[in-house]
Amino acid sequence: MLWHGGASYAPGELPADLEDFGTLRELKRAFDSRADSSNTYYPCVEREPQDDGGQFAWVYLCPSSEVGPDFYPDRVLTYGPRGGLRLEYA
Repeated sequence: MLWHGGASYAPGELPADLEDFGTLRELKRAFDSRADSSNTYYPCVEREPQDDGGQFAWVYLCPSSEVGPDFYPDRVLTYGPRGGLRLEYA
């Protein structure tokens, strides 16, 4: 996953900022946990849709070693307009 924390964060860079996860469940849990108010490592992260300045992530369904700087994501992970995580085709 290449994470973007929303309006308060600069976007990550490929391939240096990629994070690897064993399953989509682990990826979603890590993504959602960054919006917890008790998480001081990621301040200013909100559970808002991407269009409203919330966090989002580009998801690559391959090993990070295969992702290059011009690689297009397979999915986008964000929050829906009524809450809840949405994993959509990119």
